[in-house]
Amino acid sequence: MNRIGPVVASAVALVAVASLSACGDMADGAQGPQHGEPGHKMLQVGTINGVGAVVTDADGKTLYRFDKDLSQPPTSNCDGECATSWPPMLAGVATPMLKGIQDTQVGTATRKDGTKQITLNGWPLYEYAGDKVAGDMNGQGANGTWFAVAPDGSKITAGGKAGGAGS
Repeated sequence: MNRIGPVVASAVALVAVASLSACGDMADGAQGPQHGEPGHKMLQVGTINGVGAVVTDADGKTLYRFDKDLSQPPTSNCDGECATSWPPMLAGVATPMLKGIQDTQVGTATRKDGTKQITLNGWPLYEYAGDKVAGDMNGQGANGTWFAVAPDGSKITAGGKAGGAGS
């Protein structure tokens, strides 16, 4: 009986260590990259003077939605040359980090090339190649179809341009 106690204790310790190792591996895979590492995606709420709350990426760059896309079902209609000017926000290897955005509003749409694009309230999200630094909103109102995104996924019409910035 004296030998059983240490054997049982050793077995329990071994199972605990193995479980923690397995959980650590799963947690690393489930959490994905940390902020600033490759593959990290973030949606957060930023503020732009004269406009108010706007959804941005991890670098503070404005995110946009395209009126020619569909929210139900989530569908992107910006490919080829359009996607060069308006790069889609592709899903990373992990669920995006969110600051000020409801997780129930965030999803993905499958693009024509098979990649997954992040959506907000069903609307596919894009950056604009003409935005160079955090706070730029140069794509706002472009061609009457591109608009910055509010935290609830609706389009922001304030600060709109009359026209020609992109496809």
